[in-house]
Amino acid sequence: MAGVPVNSPLSLLSEFPAWAQSGGDEAAVVLTTRVRVARNLRGEVFPARMDTEGRIRVMREAARVISSLPDSEDGVFFSLAALTPVENAVLVERRAISPQLARDEHPRGVFAWKRLDRAIMVCEEDHVRVTEIVPGLAPVTAWQNIQPVLADLDEHLVFVRDEELGFLTACPANIGSAVRASLFCHLPGLVATKGIEALASHVSDAGFTVRGFWGEGSDVLGNTFQFTDGPGLSHHASDSLSRIEILGQEIMEREAMARIELQSQRPALLKDKIARALAVLQACRALSGGETMALFSGVRLGLDIGWIEGLNRETISMLTYELGKAHLKWRGYNDSIPDGRLIRRAERAREVFASARFIGG
Repeated sequence: MAGVPVNSPLSLLSEFPAWAQSGGDEAAVVLTTRVRVARNLRGEVFPARMDTEGRIRVMREAARVISSLPDSEDGVFFSLAALTPVENAVLVERRAISPQLARDEHPRGVFAWKRLDRAIMVCEEDHVRVTEIVPGLAPVTAWQNIQPVLADLDEHLVFVRDEELGFLTACPANIGSAVRASLFCHLPGLVATKGIEALASHVSDAGFTVRGFWGEGSDVLGNTFQFTDGPGLSHHASDSLSRIEILGQEIMEREAMARIELQSQRPALLKDKIARALAVLQACRALSGGETMALFSGVRLGLDIGWIEGLNRETISMLTYELGKAHLKWRGYNDSIPDGRLIRRAERAREVFASARFIGG
């Protein structure tokens, strides 16, 4: 594997997100939980209406306060305009920033904790957005983890808040507590049994949003979906956390039933899907990003069921980031030779999956 470019500012961060290196059985269906908190400074217009001078002013103020946080030595502040497009794309793949923030051409920044479990985006849709990502279904844990950070920010920055409406945000749907919780779920069983359509309709009726792998406007990759709590205008974060917890439990139950249905009613097809995915990864010579995610989904399902040995979920999670388009380009696997990235994905897959074995019969 090529090393991290030593001349890149991103070399200060962990090579893989913390949540990709953890999570056992509890993270089989709900891979991660994310909690995001939005805040805006009093006396400043929202980022979409700010001029360059205003954005720089907000960034300087935010950077000043963030640098004084008790655990600031565990993170790095990046001015995204100073990074290359590929470095910005790497931060998107690691979920430190949103695709929207990466695409913006105006002054904006992010303070990313080195373990990449927490980040503070500056001048995205709101002045400050704090995110925390944890493995498995754990919204309360994620919320509790960022409480010290929110308390410090509240102490040093004056955020705009209305007595009746709560915290004011650029998007009216986020006002109130301005807390949004999301689940990142692997649902191959529901996709195979066509139950995903019923789930999507159900969660939409309940006020949740279903999104693709990279969030709003993105495609579904590797049978992985994001579920985000919709606008509730509640002043209490506990309302959003409770709703997402209940949804997560229901999703896990539905996926478990779908997998049981596949094992009992279509075992040959299920075994073929899993064995074929592993075989392709062990013998491939070129892999696109989309095909890689689809094959990873099959192998991950095999691990969950107990039909594959010699591998673990954490390895697949870390490979998801290592073999991302931006990561490969960042590490030097560009198109200097025809299909260079596709070839590199295949080489790495053969290396990692060589010792894995299908034991499903």
